[in-house]
Amino acid sequence: MNTKLLPVLIVGLVVIGGGFYLMKNSADLKVTEVPTQGEIQNNSDVKEFTVEAANFSFSPNEIKVSKGDTVKINFKNIEGMHNWVLDEFNAKIDPISAGKEATLQFTADKAGTFEYYCSVGNHRQLGMVGKLIVE
Repeated sequence: MNTKLLPVLIVGLVVIGGGFYLMKNSADLKVTEVPTQGEIQNNSDVKEFTVEAANFSFSPNEIKVSKGDTVKINFKNIEGMHNWVLDEFNAKIDPISAGKEATLQFTADKAGTFEYYCSVGNHRQLGMVGKLIVE
């Protein structure tokens, strides 16, 4: 066999083998359809908030989201014993002590302004409240 022809054959086999490999693996690729103009994409966004509780206050004390959003609350208790309650969405974090954290998620499926509060003792009556505004 011609020694000049051998390297050409090897390169040709590598190129052909690589082509077959790429064709085989391209079948595993997933195609994501992009909506055309005018189509509605119905994906809810996750809106994440960190709410800090101190004696008789929440920070922030107002949260705004859109109807249909998934709301994630990262609750951090700075001092005392507190919880976080939002009746209209059946969302509640049980009381935790200072230095502790808890998380919850819910879907804001109703529009309006809703009060979240601490239900420990008389904290709510002492002003430990906030607003969730769903537009």
